[in-house]
Amino acid sequence: MIVKIGVKTLAEQLVAYHALKPGEGEAEAFARLNAEAHEKGVRVSDPTMIIYYDPRDAKGCRREVLVPVDREATGLKTKKLPPLRAGFVVYSGAAKPVEYYYEELKKHLDSRGLKPAAGSFCSMEAVYQPDTYGLSSGSFIDEDAQENWTTEILVPIEG
Repeated sequence: MIVKIGVKTLAEQLVAYHALKPGEGEAEAFARLNAEAHEKGVRVSDPTMIIYYDPRDAKGCRREVLVPVDREATGLKTKKLPPLRAGFVVYSGAAKPVEYYYEELKKHLDSRGLKPAAGSFCSMEAVYQPDTYGLSSGSFIDEDAQENWTTEILVPIEG
């Protein structure tokens, strides 16, 4: 379900990051990155993010996982994401595949005459944890149910 769609300007943000190798899993990379930040006493916050430097379905797509951090630390790869104007769509649930939301965002941008920016990244997906977990009695897996999470897709735009 689409929660919101539009255009916004993102503020500069300090993130810890890890460039993924071809075939490397995102979930494991996020876990390692969060653990590394925690070991160094760095506080991480929502959302976890994936940047796609090539179209996400392209063979050999270059990707990075990122988490916002409160400070730099020796041995932890960090960088500042620059301010950025982007088209975005926020959705929740798992009723439709992620490609559906990319297409809805593309339609939204096209209808306003907006074009993706060249020279940056192709897209970013930001995943926000739910405020509360819908755990059933004795269960520890419901917290990972995709319908409890909110995802935002961002595409840098010209101008």
